[in-house]
Amino acid sequence: MGSMPEPTRSGYRQLDIAIIGSGLGGLSAALALRRAGHNVTLYERYDFAGEVGASLSVASNGSRWLLKWGLDVKAVKPVILRNLIMHEWETGAVKKEYGLGDYKARFGSEYYNFHRIDMHQVLLRTVQQAKGIGSPCRVLTKRKALGVNAKTGTIKFENGVTVTHDAIIAADGIRSQTRHSIGIEPKVEPSTSCCYRCIISADKLRELDLSEFITNDAIEFWGGFGIDKIVLSGCHNNEVVSCYCFYPAAHNGLDKDGWNIGATPDELCDTFPNLDPRVRKLFKNADDIKMWRLYIHEEYPYWVKNRVALLGDAAHPMLPDQSQGFCMAIEDAAVLGELFKEGNFDGDVEQTLRYYEEIRKPRATRVQYASAKARTNLDERIGWSTGLERPGKLTIEEICEYDLAGHVSSVVGSGVKQLSD
Repeated sequence: MGSMPEPTRSGYRQLDIAIIGSGLGGLSAALALRRAGHNVTLYERYDFAGEVGASLSVASNGSRWLLKWGLDVKAVKPVILRNLIMHEWETGAVKKEYGLGDYKARFGSEYYNFHRIDMHQVLLRTVQQAKGIGSPCRVLTKRKALGVNAKTGTIKFENGVTVTHDAIIAADGIRSQTRHSIGIEPKVEPSTSCCYRCIISADKLRELDLSEFITNDAIEFWGGFGIDKIVLSGCHNNEVVSCYCFYPAAHNGLDKDGWNIGATPDELCDTFPNLDPRVRKLFKNADDIKMWRLYIHEEYPYWVKNRVALLGDAAHPMLPDQSQGFCMAIEDAAVLGELFKEGNFDGDVEQTLRYYEEIRKPRATRVQYASAKARTNLDERIGWSTGLERPGKLTIEEICEYDLAGHVSSVVGSGVKQLSD
């Protein structure tokens, strides 16, 4: 006689799912869950008028899922990254270069750099369009959620309206109110670092005789061994160059809290008096200069309560030094899409969300801690791994070779076997 077939899941049903927040993480979750066959409504407290610009790195662990979901990546105007380049702080001389080589062949998809606004616009359009698998998602703006009832799946809004859904995905960011609603009080401490962000057009760089920064197809670094670090990269079809500029919080006694605090070219330039003159010249002519207060969040005790699950910055806020914040949110979304698709989802919402936490929390927390380490030590950053591996260090292989779908299948399969024993 042949062996008995493996137990399979039955009981799939279409759900009515709410997503609180329609930033990049919320929209990714909406796309994944739409593709899994569910009806999705996104509730956004703003009206998108405040979307801000900066570059957005997406390694293969994120980009492969954007492609799998059918996102028109070309419409997001990417730059395909080919190199990581380390410069000498004062002169700008190249100290080290890490070529990404056969990156796509190794990891299955490209390492992209996008402009945040481009990505947000394309995701927003994609989740709502009729074209593609699944029903178009609804996006309701000016819906500020005040709290949730995790047991009933109810959301209460500032305008007095309440709604009930089969499941609630809280993608409401680093200051998540939903997190408080399900009993989590974050342990947070200010980082010793702050960050300026700015952009400059390729046309302006050509006028300034700085065109070498346009076409390197690289993430370029100055500093990074200590608090000071400059990270420069192209986006928007290489028509825009974006900079992240880290410096000691004590420099200006910054006590404002936010991601979008305005600053002047002189303030930016004066923060780095001994920096490569070419980069200071860029700063003097930069646009959209913002200050960003950085915080370190301890791991949260849980992400899921009954019918509510946290996602992205609401679940695992991290410093930007591994360029993995958006990728971790994409992975969160991908796991939800895999868990709730036909063949894996058996109709039990709460158990499925527990699987989500089991799969996602350890990996995202590891990246969260590795990002904090990389804040002041560029050797900790994935991509500089060759020759620097040591026990416990996050590597590019660990990030980019991760078999997310296989991980989901193994966890769901283990649950089925336990139930059938």
